[in-house]
Amino acid sequence: MSNSNRSIDSQHQTGGSPSYQTSAWQPGTGRSPPDLTSVSSGYLSNPDHPSPSYSQSQNRHGSNAISPHSQPFHAPGESTTFPLKDPQEACLLRYFVEELSHWFDLCDERRHFQLVVPIRARQHPFLLHAIFALAARHLTRLPKYRTARGILYQGQLLPKLTPHDAVEYTLKCIPALRDFHAIQDDDRLECILATAVILRQLEEIDDEEEEARSDGQVDENEGPRSKEQVNFLAIIDAVLRSPPSQTLFGRRSLIQAAYWMAVRQELYHSFTKRHPPKMILDPEYGRGASRANKIVLHTAQVAKWRWADGSEQEWLRLQKQGEVLEEEALQEYQPYFVRPADRSNGEIFPTIWYSSALEVTSMQLCIIAKMVLMAENPFLGGHSTSRARWREIENEVRQMILDLCGISLCHPACPPALVHAAFGMELYGDFFTDHYERRALRGVVEKFRDARAWPVKKLSNMFQ
Repeated sequence: MSNSNRSIDSQHQTGGSPSYQTSAWQPGTGRSPPDLTSVSSGYLSNPDHPSPSYSQSQNRHGSNAISPHSQPFHAPGESTTFPLKDPQEACLLRYFVEELSHWFDLCDERRHFQLVVPIRARQHPFLLHAIFALAARHLTRLPKYRTARGILYQGQLLPKLTPHDAVEYTLKCIPALRDFHAIQDDDRLECILATAVILRQLEEIDDEEEEARSDGQVDENEGPRSKEQVNFLAIIDAVLRSPPSQTLFGRRSLIQAAYWMAVRQELYHSFTKRHPPKMILDPEYGRGASRANKIVLHTAQVAKWRWADGSEQEWLRLQKQGEVLEEEALQEYQPYFVRPADRSNGEIFPTIWYSSALEVTSMQLCIIAKMVLMAENPFLGGHSTSRARWREIENEVRQMILDLCGISLCHPACPPALVHAAFGMELYGDFFTDHYERRALRGVVEKFRDARAWPVKKLSNMFQ
Protein backbone atom coordinates (compact mmCIF):
# COMPACT_ATOMS: atom_id res chain seq x y z
CA MET A 1 0.00 0.00 0.00
CA SER A 2 1.35 3.43 -0.90
CA ASN A 3 2.09 6.00 1.75
CA SER A 4 -0.73 8.23 0.56
CA ASN A 5 -3.27 5.43 0.66
CA ARG A 6 -2.03 4.35 4.07
CA SER A 7 -2.50 7.94 5.19
CA ILE A 8 -6.11 8.05 4.17
CA ASP A 9 -7.05 4.55 5.24
CA SER A 10 -5.31 4.33 8.58
CA GLN A 11 -5.34 7.91 9.73
CA HIS A 12 -8.85 8.88 8.85
CA GLN A 13 -10.73 5.63 9.04
CA THR A 14 -9.29 4.05 12.15
CA GLY A 15 -7.11 6.42 14.09
CA GLY A 16 -7.79 9.94 12.91
CA SER A 17 -11.53 10.06 12.60
CA PRO A 18 -14.03 10.35 15.43
CA SER A 19 -16.66 7.65 15.53
CA TYR A 20 -20.23 8.71 14.76
CA GLN A 21 -22.69 6.05 15.86
CA THR A 22 -25.59 8.00 14.44
CA SER A 23 -25.81 10.79 11.93
CA ALA A 24 -24.72 14.12 13.32
CA TRP A 25 -27.71 15.62 11.61
CA GLN A 26 -30.38 13.84 13.59
CA PRO A 27 -32.17 15.57 16.47
CA GLY A 28 -30.30 15.24 19.71
CA THR A 29 -26.88 14.82 18.09
CA GLY A 30 -24.29 17.28 16.96
CA ARG A 31 -24.15 20.72 18.45
CA SER A 32 -27.43 22.46 19.14
CA PRO A 33 -28.04 25.56 21.19
CA PRO A 34 -29.67 24.89 24.56
CA ASP A 35 -32.85 26.66 23.52
CA LEU A 36 -33.23 24.86 20.20
CA THR A 37 -36.43 23.09 21.13
CA SER A 38 -38.08 26.15 22.57
CA VAL A 39 -36.95 28.34 19.69
CA SER A 40 -38.22 25.92 17.08
CA SER A 41 -41.49 25.33 18.91
CA GLY A 42 -41.99 29.04 19.35
CA TYR A 43 -41.34 29.63 15.69
CA LEU A 44 -43.83 27.01 14.65
CA SER A 45 -46.51 28.09 17.09
CA ASN A 46 -46.16 31.83 16.48
CA PRO A 47 -49.32 33.28 14.90
CA ASP A 48 -47.14 34.70 12.12
CA HIS A 49 -45.91 31.19 11.38
CA PRO A 50 -48.95 28.91 11.64
CA SER A 51 -48.26 25.24 12.05
CA PRO A 52 -51.56 23.37 11.82
CA SER A 53 -49.73 20.08 11.46
CA TYR A 54 -48.97 20.31 15.13
CA SER A 55 -52.62 20.67 16.11
CA GLN A 56 -53.37 18.25 18.87
CA SER A 57 -56.22 15.84 19.31
CA GLN A 58 -57.91 14.95 22.58
CA ASN A 59 -57.20 11.37 23.56
CA ARG A 60 -59.66 9.28 25.50
CA HIS A 61 -58.19 10.47 28.80
CA GLY A 62 -58.75 14.10 27.86
CA SER A 63 -55.08 15.05 27.49
CA ASN A 64 -53.71 16.94 24.55
CA ALA A 65 -51.68 14.24 22.84
CA ILE A 66 -50.57 13.93 19.25
CA SER A 67 -51.67 10.58 17.91
CA PRO A 68 -50.50 8.88 14.72
CA HIS A 69 -54.09 7.76 14.30
CA SER A 70 -55.55 11.26 14.48
CA GLN A 71 -57.65 12.56 11.61
CA PRO A 72 -55.58 13.30 8.48
CA PHE A 73 -54.35 16.86 8.26
CA HIS A 74 -55.76 19.01 5.46
CA ALA A 75 -54.20 22.40 4.78
CA PRO A 76 -56.65 25.16 3.91
CA GLY A 77 -56.89 26.18 0.26
CA GLU A 78 -54.31 24.11 -1.53
CA SER A 79 -54.44 20.87 0.38
CA THR A 80 -52.09 17.97 0.92
CA THR A 81 -53.37 15.13 3.04
CA PHE A 82 -51.18 13.90 5.87
CA PRO A 83 -50.18 11.24 6.72
CA LEU A 84 -49.10 10.67 3.12
CA LYS A 85 -50.77 7.70 1.45
CA ASP A 86 -48.08 7.05 -1.16
CA PRO A 87 -45.10 5.13 0.32
CA GLN A 88 -42.85 6.51 -2.41
CA GLU A 89 -43.62 10.12 -1.55
CA ALA A 90 -43.32 9.35 2.15
CA CYS A 91 -39.85 7.94 1.50
CA LEU A 92 -38.88 11.00 -0.53
CA LEU A 93 -39.94 13.31 2.29
CA ARG A 94 -38.07 11.20 4.83
CA TYR A 95 -34.98 11.15 2.61
CA PHE A 96 -35.02 14.95 2.40
CA VAL A 97 -35.40 15.36 6.16
CA GLU A 98 -32.81 12.77 7.15
CA GLU A 99 -30.27 12.95 4.32
CA LEU A 100 -30.54 16.28 2.49
CA SER A 101 -31.77 18.93 4.90
CA HIS A 102 -28.39 19.13 6.61
CA TRP A 103 -26.87 20.49 3.38
CA PHE A 104 -29.22 23.46 3.73
CA ASP A 105 -28.81 23.85 7.49
CA LEU A 106 -25.01 23.81 7.69
CA CYS A 107 -24.82 27.29 9.20
CA ASP A 108 -28.28 27.34 10.76
CA GLU A 109 -28.45 26.34 14.43
CA ARG A 110 -32.25 26.42 14.21
CA ARG A 111 -32.25 23.90 11.34
CA HIS A 112 -35.09 25.47 9.38
CA PHE A 113 -34.90 23.10 6.42
CA GLN A 114 -35.06 20.06 8.67
CA LEU A 115 -37.63 21.29 11.21
CA VAL A 116 -39.66 24.06 9.59
CA VAL A 117 -39.71 23.46 5.84
CA PRO A 118 -41.35 19.98 6.01
CA ILE A 119 -44.12 21.45 8.17
CA ARG A 120 -44.65 24.39 5.81
CA ALA A 121 -44.73 21.95 2.90
CA ARG A 122 -47.98 20.54 4.27
CA GLN A 123 -49.62 23.87 3.54
CA HIS A 124 -47.85 24.61 0.24
CA PRO A 125 -47.83 21.78 -2.32
CA PHE A 126 -45.24 23.52 -4.50
CA LEU A 127 -42.77 23.36 -1.62
CA LEU A 128 -43.59 19.69 -1.02
CA HIS A 129 -43.07 18.96 -4.72
CA ALA A 130 -39.68 20.68 -4.60
CA ILE A 131 -38.72 18.41 -1.72
CA PHE A 132 -39.89 15.37 -3.70
CA ALA A 133 -37.97 16.54 -6.79
CA LEU A 134 -34.63 16.94 -5.05
CA ALA A 135 -35.02 13.74 -3.04
CA ALA A 136 -35.97 11.74 -6.14
CA ARG A 137 -33.01 13.12 -8.08
CA HIS A 138 -30.51 12.36 -5.36
CA LEU A 139 -31.94 9.04 -4.22
CA THR A 140 -31.91 7.59 -7.74
CA ARG A 141 -28.28 8.63 -8.25
CA LEU A 142 -26.74 6.68 -5.39
CA PRO A 143 -25.71 3.11 -6.28
CA LYS A 144 -26.15 1.88 -2.69
CA TYR A 145 -29.94 2.21 -3.00
CA ARG A 146 -30.23 0.43 -6.35
CA THR A 147 -31.40 -3.16 -6.57
CA ALA A 148 -32.52 -5.35 -9.45
CA ARG A 149 -36.13 -4.66 -8.45
CA GLY A 150 -35.75 -0.91 -8.04
CA ILE A 151 -34.72 1.64 -5.42
CA LEU A 152 -34.69 0.26 -1.87
CA TYR A 153 -34.79 2.85 0.92
CA GLN A 154 -35.49 2.24 4.62
CA GLY A 155 -36.82 -1.23 3.82
CA GLN A 156 -39.30 0.20 1.31
CA LEU A 157 -38.98 -1.00 -2.26
CA LEU A 158 -39.73 1.81 -4.72
CA PRO A 159 -39.89 0.04 -8.10
CA LYS A 160 -41.52 2.97 -9.89
CA LEU A 161 -39.07 5.65 -8.75
CA THR A 162 -36.90 6.93 -11.61
CA PRO A 163 -34.87 10.10 -12.29
CA HIS A 164 -37.76 11.28 -14.46
CA ASP A 165 -39.87 11.73 -11.33
CA ALA A 166 -37.64 14.65 -10.37
CA VAL A 167 -38.56 16.35 -13.65
CA GLU A 168 -42.26 15.77 -13.10
CA TYR A 169 -42.19 17.14 -9.56
CA THR A 170 -40.19 20.17 -10.70
CA LEU A 171 -42.74 20.97 -13.39
CA LYS A 172 -45.46 21.00 -10.74
CA CYS A 173 -43.60 23.82 -8.95
CA ILE A 174 -43.21 26.11 -11.94
CA PRO A 175 -46.66 27.80 -11.98
CA ALA A 176 -46.24 28.98 -8.39
CA LEU A 177 -42.69 30.18 -9.07
CA ARG A 178 -43.76 32.17 -12.11
CA ASP A 179 -46.47 33.96 -10.17
CA PHE A 180 -44.30 34.95 -7.20
CA HIS A 181 -44.53 38.67 -8.05
CA ALA A 182 -48.27 38.62 -7.38
CA ILE A 183 -48.01 37.02 -3.94
CA GLN A 184 -49.36 39.08 -1.06
CA ASP A 185 -49.14 36.45 1.67
CA ASP A 186 -45.91 36.55 3.72
CA ASP A 187 -45.93 32.85 4.49
CA ARG A 188 -46.36 31.91 0.85
CA LEU A 189 -43.60 34.30 -0.26
CA GLU A 190 -41.17 32.71 2.20
CA CYS A 191 -42.09 29.27 0.91
CA ILE A 192 -41.60 30.36 -2.71
CA LEU A 193 -38.06 31.40 -1.84
CA ALA A 194 -37.40 28.12 -0.02
CA THR A 195 -38.79 26.24 -3.04
CA ALA A 196 -36.47 28.04 -5.46
CA VAL A 197 -33.49 27.38 -3.19
CA ILE A 198 -34.29 23.66 -2.99
CA LEU A 199 -34.75 23.37 -6.74
CA ARG A 200 -31.53 25.20 -7.43
CA GLN A 201 -29.74 22.22 -5.91
CA LEU A 202 -30.96 20.28 -8.94
CA GLU A 203 -29.01 22.67 -11.15
CA GLU A 204 -25.78 21.56 -9.51
CA ILE A 205 -26.52 17.96 -10.45
CA ASP A 206 -27.77 18.83 -13.93
CA ASP A 207 -24.84 21.14 -14.68
CA GLU A 208 -22.37 18.45 -13.64
CA GLU A 209 -24.20 15.91 -15.78
CA GLU A 210 -24.12 18.14 -18.85
CA GLU A 211 -20.36 18.35 -18.49
CA ALA A 212 -20.13 14.63 -17.77
CA ARG A 213 -22.23 13.69 -20.80
CA SER A 214 -19.71 15.39 -23.04
CA ASP A 215 -17.07 13.13 -21.49
CA GLY A 216 -19.26 10.01 -21.64
CA GLN A 217 -19.43 9.67 -17.85
CA VAL A 218 -23.19 9.55 -17.25
CA ASP A 219 -24.60 6.04 -17.04
CA GLU A 220 -27.95 4.74 -18.18
CA ASN A 221 -29.52 5.40 -14.78
CA GLU A 222 -29.24 9.16 -15.15
CA GLY A 223 -32.43 10.90 -16.10
CA PRO A 224 -33.35 13.69 -18.47
CA ARG A 225 -33.27 17.36 -17.66
CA SER A 226 -36.49 19.28 -17.59
CA LYS A 227 -37.32 20.58 -21.05
CA GLU A 228 -38.86 23.62 -19.43
CA GLN A 229 -35.80 25.31 -17.95
CA VAL A 230 -36.28 27.81 -15.15
CA ASN A 231 -33.63 30.22 -13.89
CA PHE A 232 -34.01 29.59 -10.18
CA LEU A 233 -31.26 32.08 -9.31
CA ALA A 234 -33.20 34.85 -11.08
CA ILE A 235 -36.28 33.96 -9.05
CA ILE A 236 -34.30 33.90 -5.79
CA ASP A 237 -32.71 37.25 -6.55
CA ALA A 238 -35.98 38.85 -7.67
CA VAL A 239 -37.83 37.65 -4.58
CA LEU A 240 -35.08 38.97 -2.31
CA ARG A 241 -35.01 42.34 -4.07
CA SER A 242 -38.76 42.82 -3.84
CA PRO A 243 -39.92 45.35 -1.21
CA PRO A 244 -42.09 42.77 0.62
CA SER A 245 -39.10 40.46 1.07
CA GLN A 246 -36.83 43.24 2.28
CA THR A 247 -39.45 44.10 4.87
CA LEU A 248 -39.82 40.43 5.84
CA PHE A 249 -36.11 39.77 6.13
CA GLY A 250 -35.72 41.33 9.55
CA ARG A 251 -38.63 39.49 11.15
CA ARG A 252 -39.08 36.13 9.43
CA SER A 253 -36.39 33.56 10.06
CA LEU A 254 -37.19 31.15 7.21
CA ILE A 255 -36.48 33.81 4.61
CA GLN A 256 -33.16 34.47 6.35
CA ALA A 257 -32.29 30.77 6.33
CA ALA A 258 -33.19 30.52 2.63
CA TYR A 259 -31.09 33.59 1.83
CA TRP A 260 -27.97 32.25 3.51
CA MET A 261 -28.38 28.90 1.78
CA ALA A 262 -28.70 30.75 -1.53
CA VAL A 263 -25.43 32.57 -0.83
CA ARG A 264 -23.71 29.25 -0.14
CA GLN A 265 -25.12 27.93 -3.40
CA GLU A 266 -23.52 30.92 -5.11
CA LEU A 267 -20.22 29.97 -3.51
CA TYR A 268 -20.49 26.53 -5.09
CA HIS A 269 -21.18 27.97 -8.54
CA SER A 270 -18.48 30.62 -8.16
CA PHE A 271 -15.70 28.27 -7.12
CA THR A 272 -16.58 25.46 -9.52
CA LYS A 273 -17.26 27.66 -12.57
CA ARG A 274 -14.90 30.50 -11.65
CA HIS A 275 -17.28 33.40 -12.02
CA PRO A 276 -18.43 36.02 -9.51
CA PRO A 277 -21.60 35.51 -7.47
CA LYS A 278 -24.58 36.82 -9.39
CA MET A 279 -27.08 37.33 -6.59
CA ILE A 280 -27.49 40.24 -4.21
CA LEU A 281 -24.82 40.40 -1.50
CA ASP A 282 -26.29 43.19 0.58
CA PRO A 283 -24.00 44.12 3.51
CA GLU A 284 -27.15 45.06 5.42
CA TYR A 285 -28.14 41.40 5.51
CA GLY A 286 -24.87 40.60 7.23
CA ARG A 287 -25.15 43.13 10.04
CA GLY A 288 -27.43 41.05 12.23
CA ALA A 289 -26.20 37.70 10.94
CA SER A 290 -24.61 34.97 13.00
CA ARG A 291 -20.84 34.68 12.98
CA ALA A 292 -21.09 31.66 10.68
CA ASN A 293 -23.17 33.54 8.13
CA LYS A 294 -20.87 36.55 8.31
CA ILE A 295 -18.10 34.19 7.25
CA VAL A 296 -20.31 32.92 4.41
CA LEU A 297 -20.89 36.49 3.22
CA HIS A 298 -17.18 37.32 3.51
CA THR A 299 -16.26 34.29 1.39
CA ALA A 300 -18.82 35.31 -1.23
CA GLN A 301 -17.35 38.81 -1.29
CA VAL A 302 -13.88 37.30 -1.77
CA ALA A 303 -15.23 35.27 -4.71
CA LYS A 304 -16.71 38.43 -6.19
CA TRP A 305 -13.38 40.21 -5.79
CA ARG A 306 -11.49 37.28 -7.33
CA TRP A 307 -13.60 37.00 -10.48
CA ALA A 308 -14.97 40.53 -10.89
CA ASP A 309 -13.52 43.40 -8.87
CA GLY A 310 -9.84 42.63 -8.49
CA SER A 311 -8.99 46.07 -7.08
CA GLU A 312 -6.23 46.64 -4.56
CA GLN A 313 -8.54 48.72 -2.38
CA GLU A 314 -11.14 45.94 -2.11
CA TRP A 315 -8.39 43.40 -1.41
CA LEU A 316 -7.20 45.50 1.52
CA ARG A 317 -10.75 45.77 2.87
CA LEU A 318 -11.35 42.04 2.55
CA GLN A 319 -7.98 41.21 4.06
CA LYS A 320 -8.76 43.29 7.15
CA GLN A 321 -12.32 41.95 7.36
CA GLY A 322 -11.05 38.38 7.08
CA GLU A 323 -8.50 38.86 9.85
CA VAL A 324 -11.20 40.15 12.19
CA LEU A 325 -13.60 37.31 11.33
CA GLU A 326 -10.88 34.69 11.68
CA GLU A 327 -9.89 36.00 15.10
CA GLU A 328 -13.52 35.96 16.25
CA ALA A 329 -14.11 32.52 14.76
CA LEU A 330 -11.03 31.04 16.42
CA GLN A 331 -12.31 32.26 19.78
CA GLU A 332 -15.62 30.44 19.33
CA TYR A 333 -14.78 27.53 17.04
CA GLN A 334 -11.65 26.04 18.58
CA PRO A 335 -11.01 22.45 17.47
CA TYR A 336 -10.99 20.04 20.37
CA PHE A 337 -8.22 17.89 18.92
CA VAL A 338 -5.37 18.65 16.51
CA ARG A 339 -2.53 16.40 15.42
CA PRO A 340 -0.14 17.35 12.60
CA ALA A 341 0.45 14.80 9.87
CA ASP A 342 3.32 12.45 10.64
CA ARG A 343 5.14 12.20 7.33
CA SER A 344 7.48 9.53 8.71
CA ASN A 345 4.37 7.37 9.15
CA GLY A 346 3.10 8.11 5.66
CA GLU A 347 0.45 10.57 6.84
CA ILE A 348 -0.40 13.42 4.48
CA PHE A 349 -3.33 15.15 6.17
CA PRO A 350 -3.53 16.60 9.67
CA THR A 351 -6.14 15.37 12.14
CA ILE A 352 -8.49 18.20 13.15
CA TRP A 353 -11.70 17.58 15.08
CA TYR A 354 -14.55 20.03 15.54
CA SER A 355 -17.72 19.49 17.52
CA SER A 356 -20.31 20.44 14.88
CA ALA A 357 -20.97 20.89 11.18
CA LEU A 358 -21.39 24.60 11.81
CA GLU A 359 -17.84 24.81 13.12
CA VAL A 360 -16.48 22.69 10.28
CA THR A 361 -18.17 24.85 7.65
CA SER A 362 -17.19 28.15 9.25
CA MET A 363 -13.53 27.27 9.61
CA GLN A 364 -13.27 25.74 6.15
CA LEU A 365 -14.75 28.86 4.56
CA CYS A 366 -12.34 30.99 6.59
CA ILE A 367 -9.47 28.95 5.17
CA ILE A 368 -10.79 29.21 1.60
CA ALA A 369 -11.22 32.99 1.75
CA LYS A 370 -7.78 33.44 3.30
CA MET A 371 -6.23 31.13 0.72
CA VAL A 372 -7.67 33.06 -2.24
CA LEU A 373 -6.59 36.43 -0.86
CA MET A 374 -3.10 35.09 -0.24
CA ALA A 375 -2.66 33.39 -3.61
CA GLU A 376 -4.12 36.30 -5.58
CA ASN A 377 -2.49 39.14 -3.62
CA PRO A 378 -2.36 42.04 -6.12
CA PHE A 379 0.62 43.58 -4.33
CA LEU A 380 2.85 40.59 -5.12
CA GLY A 381 2.80 40.81 -8.90
CA GLY A 382 5.68 41.56 -11.24
CA HIS A 383 9.39 41.31 -10.57
CA SER A 384 9.24 43.00 -7.17
CA THR A 385 8.43 39.70 -5.45
CA SER A 386 11.26 37.25 -4.98
CA ARG A 387 11.02 33.62 -5.98
CA ALA A 388 11.56 32.70 -2.33
CA ARG A 389 8.45 34.69 -1.36
CA TRP A 390 6.38 32.93 -4.01
CA ARG A 391 7.56 29.54 -2.76
CA GLU A 392 6.55 30.57 0.74
CA ILE A 393 3.07 31.50 -0.47
CA GLU A 394 2.72 28.25 -2.41
CA ASN A 395 3.73 26.27 0.68
CA GLU A 396 1.14 28.07 2.81
CA VAL A 397 -1.59 27.52 0.21
CA ARG A 398 -0.70 23.82 -0.04
CA GLN A 399 -0.92 23.49 3.73
CA MET A 400 -4.33 25.17 3.73
CA ILE A 401 -5.58 22.66 1.16
CA LEU A 402 -4.20 19.79 3.23
CA ASP A 403 -5.99 21.27 6.26
CA LEU A 404 -9.26 21.46 4.28
CA CYS A 405 -8.88 17.81 3.30
CA GLY A 406 -7.90 16.75 6.80
CA ILE A 407 -10.96 18.45 8.28
CA SER A 408 -13.25 16.84 5.71
CA LEU A 409 -11.83 13.34 6.25
CA CYS A 410 -12.11 13.71 10.02
CA HIS A 411 -15.84 14.49 9.75
CA PRO A 412 -17.40 11.75 7.60
CA ALA A 413 -20.86 12.62 8.91
CA CYS A 414 -20.50 16.04 7.27
CA PRO A 415 -20.28 15.34 3.51
CA PRO A 416 -20.41 19.06 2.57
CA ALA A 417 -16.93 19.37 4.07
CA LEU A 418 -15.65 17.41 1.07
CA VAL A 419 -17.16 20.06 -1.21
CA HIS A 420 -15.14 22.76 0.48
CA ALA A 421 -11.99 20.67 0.16
CA ALA A 422 -12.78 20.32 -3.54
CA PHE A 423 -12.94 24.13 -3.87
CA GLY A 424 -9.33 24.40 -2.76
CA MET A 425 -8.14 21.50 -4.90
CA GLU A 426 -9.81 22.87 -8.03
CA LEU A 427 -8.28 26.31 -7.58
CA TYR A 428 -4.76 25.49 -6.51
CA GLY A 429 -4.29 21.77 -6.97
CA ASP A 430 -1.52 22.49 -9.47
CA PHE A 431 0.59 23.78 -6.56
CA PHE A 432 1.18 20.14 -5.62
CA THR A 433 4.08 18.32 -7.24
CA ASP A 434 4.86 15.67 -4.63
CA HIS A 435 3.73 12.25 -5.87
CA TYR A 436 2.44 11.05 -2.49
CA GLU A 437 0.51 14.24 -1.83
CA ARG A 438 -1.12 14.07 -5.26
CA ARG A 439 -2.16 10.45 -4.70
CA ALA A 440 -3.62 11.36 -1.32
CA LEU A 441 -5.56 14.24 -2.88
CA ARG A 442 -6.89 11.89 -5.54
CA GLY A 443 -8.21 9.70 -2.74
CA VAL A 444 -10.10 12.68 -1.34
CA VAL A 445 -11.58 13.36 -4.79
CA GLU A 446 -12.82 9.78 -4.93
CA LYS A 447 -14.45 10.14 -1.52
CA PHE A 448 -16.10 13.33 -2.79
CA ARG A 449 -17.43 11.43 -5.80
CA ASP A 450 -18.75 8.56 -3.69
CA ALA A 451 -20.39 10.84 -1.12
CA ARG A 452 -22.29 12.92 -3.66
CA ALA A 453 -22.51 10.58 -6.66
CA TRP A 454 -21.12 13.52 -8.63
CA PRO A 455 -19.03 13.22 -11.83
CA VAL A 456 -15.53 14.42 -10.92
CA LYS A 457 -13.45 13.46 -13.94
CA LYS A 458 -11.94 16.92 -14.37
CA LEU A 459 -10.85 17.15 -10.74
CA SER A 460 -9.69 13.55 -10.67
CA ASN A 461 -7.54 14.02 -13.77
CA MET A 462 -5.71 16.85 -12.03
CA PHE A 463 -4.10 14.35 -9.67
CA GLN A 464 -3.31 11.51 -12.07
